[in-house]
Amino acid sequence: MSFLDNVLPSFTAGGDPFATRVAVGSFEFQGLEVPESIAIGAKQQTVVHKLTGGKRIVDVLGVDYDSISWKGWMLGPTAGERVKSLEALRDAGEAVVFVLEDYHFKVVISHFAVEFAHRYRRQYTIELEVIDRADAKPAGNALAGSLDALINSDVGSALGLANVINVQAVTDAVTSVQSAVSSVQSIANATAATVQTVIRPIVAAGQVVNAVIGQVGGAIQDITTLGGLIPGNPVSKAANNHIRQVQAYTQLPALYELQSVLGRIEKHVLAGPLASGTASVVTSNTNLQSLAAQAYGDQSQWTRIAAANGMTDPNVAGVQTVVIPKGT
Repeated sequence: MSFLDNVLPSFTAGGDPFATRVAVGSFEFQGLEVPESIAIGAKQQTVVHKLTGGKRIVDVLGVDYDSISWKGWMLGPTAGERVKSLEALRDAGEAVVFVLEDYHFKVVISHFAVEFAHRYRRQYTIELEVIDRADAKPAGNALAGSLDALINSDVGSALGLANVINVQAVTDAVTSVQSAVSSVQSIANATAATVQTVIRPIVAAGQVVNAVIGQVGGAIQDITTLGGLIPGNPVSKAANNHIRQVQAYTQLPALYELQSVLGRIEKHVLAGPLASGTASVVTSNTNLQSLAAQAYGDQSQWTRIAAANGMTDPNVAGVQTVVIPKGT
């Protein structure tokens, strides 16, 4: 056994020990089969809410990986056999592990094509659809230690926004959320039943905020401007309308911000059971893509949750208990 056998045990069999290691399932690429470069790309899925005054609220849904593709050459007397091996993996349509040095992904071969130039020389093109990243730590584990701090911070923000909005129904709703959260010692270790006692006032507060947004928005459109007086509309009424308009313009951004904060609180409360491995969560007015992003760090996994619950529509209406399959 040589020195390299001891220090470099994982290089491609029969290849250069200093070459990049690339493998799809049981197939390891060798020599010129390995391309000069492979792009690994992804984008964070977001929903942007544009508010009055140019402000924005951005909701994060999770990472969506780009397809991985490259070209290379199959050379030598075994080129035909090696092409057939990859064609078999493609035709099987099963999930396999893609390895690129220290990157590991669970993928499906979505496309594999060969350009026949010579019996011993064939150019290939391959494309992989990413199912999940296998070398990433589950998002839930990172949440367990900081959930309570995140939730308490957002509850404090919600109380401050309620003071700005200055509507009694909103203040009462947010206070109910504060009471529900403070009654739970640790969200990260809460049972599904305990989570339900916190989710319900959050949902109720969201409904109150949505109703007030509608009222305030309607008031802005309905108010007479100060450009002039219409018959039967006294000066005092026009002045009061102007005051209401100023107040509404102050309230509306705070209402939208509060709507986002309540959404974050709900997300973090739901992450407690997910972080501790609980197989079901109580949720409301959300969608399975969002739940998949929270549970697995990948919104494309929503079909797993749908299958476990016998659902075809990814939208979750009302308050429901949703089963989350464990593992990745």
